[in-house]
Amino acid sequence: MTSPAQQTLFLPFENGILPPLDDGARFLAFGIEADAALEGAWKEALAIVQPFRPAYLKLGRAGFHVVPRLEGDVLFDGGLMLLAKHRGRNEQWFADLLSRVAPGGTIVICGDKKLGIGSFRKWAGKIAEAEDRLSKNHAVVFWMKRPAGLPGEAIEALYPAAKRVDGRFHTAAGMFSHGEIDKGSALLARHLEGRLSGAVADFGAGWGYLSAECLKYPQKITKLDLYEADFEALEAARGNLSGLAGNIPVSFHWQDLVSEPLTAIYDTVVMNPPFHEGRAADISLGRAFIAAAARRLKSGGRLLFVANRQLPYEATLKSLFRSVETLEEGQGFKVVEARR
Repeated sequence: MTSPAQQTLFLPFENGILPPLDDGARFLAFGIEADAALEGAWKEALAIVQPFRPAYLKLGRAGFHVVPRLEGDVLFDGGLMLLAKHRGRNEQWFADLLSRVAPGGTIVICGDKKLGIGSFRKWAGKIAEAEDRLSKNHAVVFWMKRPAGLPGEAIEALYPAAKRVDGRFHTAAGMFSHGEIDKGSALLARHLEGRLSGAVADFGAGWGYLSAECLKYPQKITKLDLYEADFEALEAARGNLSGLAGNIPVSFHWQDLVSEPLTAIYDTVVMNPPFHEGRAADISLGRAFIAAAARRLKSGGRLLFVANRQLPYEATLKSLFRSVETLEEGQGFKVVEARR
């Protein structure tokens, strides 16, 4: 079932406020989900950018044309955007729409009121004045024409600046822990020495901080595999780890650890598992990561992970691992070692 905000996104077309699609029209879309209601003309018209692997997989299975990142220089007749929870990524998507929609083409943007659609509409309106708006399903949709004669430098100025972390890591808006080292991950990193061995995997690797910390102990590691569902974060990790691995083979996997099975076997898994689906806490994600680690660890293999102290993972750990030890609690986190 699609979100109420996505239903609202298409209301101007359904209500006849905006004209129906022309034959052969192509619309660039950001952030939308698979939707059985988008059959026929819309399904053919949409080119969807979706960097989040679970949503990307659902769109692909439903037969939509979807890519994780925009490539090439094709112009589109119009654009659609469903606000994500990260303001910076929304700003990036809006700039991409201005770059890729032909002058005079319609751009339609919608978002849940809780995601700040009101303030985003005011910000976007400084670049292109909205023609109109409507509100339904606790969401607001507004639309505009892509201005003609918009200078390229004005569009470039809309892209949020990338942030360097610790003088060595590239991060960008929308990624987990954008612009800073996550406190929980930093706490876990203090316990890696003497506990890493053999084939190592980083589950939910983000932009690569924990993997970089693992590579500080090359004499203990035979290979390192990174798994991450956010395509942009994984590409950042690829750059951030460049030059750090020496002779250690490092591989990068854009993968949903919840729905896509792994085949490799590991001696050590490190992770700072996610516990949010959208804006809501969902501890089943962390439990799924723990179960995935248990399936792919050798007998005697070690899981090292950090989590918010209040998250109840102990029962899952004890049911899947031979021994479980809390190495440290502090700053609202707990660092746990579990052995198969």
